[in-house]
Amino acid sequence: MPIEKPISNRVWVFVSGFLYVLIIFARDWKAINRIGADTGYTYVPDAVNGNLSVLLKPFPEYFEISGRATAEIVALFPIQYHAIASSSVVNLIWVALALFIFAMIYQETNNRVLASGAGLVLIVIPHAMESSLGNIGMIKFPLTAAVAIAFCSSRAIIKYPKLITAVALLVGLSQPILFVTALPLVWFFRSQDRDLRRKVTTLLTVVFATLIIQVLKVGVGVAARGRSGSRVMSLWQGMGLFWYSGIFFPILFCLIIIIVNSLSPFRNSKYNKLRFMLCASTIALSASSYVLGGIADRYFVAPMTLAWICGLLLLHDFIIVFSKLKIYALAISLIFVVVPVAKWFEAGWFLTTGPTWTSEVDRGREICATQPESEIELLVSPNSSAIVECSQLIKK
Repeated sequence: MPIEKPISNRVWVFVSGFLYVLIIFARDWKAINRIGADTGYTYVPDAVNGNLSVLLKPFPEYFEISGRATAEIVALFPIQYHAIASSSVVNLIWVALALFIFAMIYQETNNRVLASGAGLVLIVIPHAMESSLGNIGMIKFPLTAAVAIAFCSSRAIIKYPKLITAVALLVGLSQPILFVTALPLVWFFRSQDRDLRRKVTTLLTVVFATLIIQVLKVGVGVAARGRSGSRVMSLWQGMGLFWYSGIFFPILFCLIIIIVNSLSPFRNSKYNKLRFMLCASTIALSASSYVLGGIADRYFVAPMTLAWICGLLLLHDFIIVFSKLKIYALAISLIFVVVPVAKWFEAGWFLTTGPTWTSEVDRGREICATQPESEIELLVSPNSSAIVECSQLIKK
């Protein structure tokens, strides 16, 4: 009956979302009562002390609305719960973005298993463990991954134009490299479908309007040079597989997928075009992130997410083309996924070292009891601190 499919889909989405929640909180559990040093506690005092105009306060050079909007929610909670609140809100945003990816991939593939798997990729992506899990300042990177995936699906653009436009606007006003994910949009603009072209035109307008806003704020020279003062461009001795894989895997893997896509067995495979789109965005995003930001784990999250989803789509077509090798392909793929996910599952030292936030607030309140007009330095993981006014600490 016609009513069965929507109900079934709602249950599938609910179960997927519930699974995402369990996994993301399991990954972040050791860090849930701590605040990472990057971006640290910066946004929350601004949200507590200011009005909504702080949403347009740059950090440090460009607009970063996603993190500041999240801080506005955290500021509603008592200060002793700010770490738990920020981690929890960020985790739920990641889950929402995973469901967003689910919707985009489902619209393009009409395959709930693939859609659930694509959403799950964002939740388990290993390179998020270093500094991204539960971190307000890193929301822009999973947001970038989500909107880049949406840009690769013409069906999703037609189905969810307002949602994708809103997310694109948020991403564009949160970081300045959204434009490199617009390659698929340029391709879709050539379509004979007037409705698609109109919606793509709106998205391209958002992408380049926000780019202009960010460049004008940062300055053309700084925008072209990137974070020249703080970026690390060279490999270092003993950097390890985590860093090597983050730098090289997305580009190399996508180049391999492009070659495979061009081979006769896969040339007309079901998701050939979608893989090309995702690979183009992955390569552009990975290369531009390195040029502008250098080697940093936060820049690995979006390219890795896109690359893994490309791999998932290739696996689907592979087991159709080579059905006799299905078991072997699934087993090998499972090993390549489970090993890094298991190794880099829990939040890393950058997010889990140092005292808990609630213990620091308690310590600060003891000091503020005798110095109520002063400011107090609270330790933030791993080796940083946040300056908080005693009036905030002793406020009931």
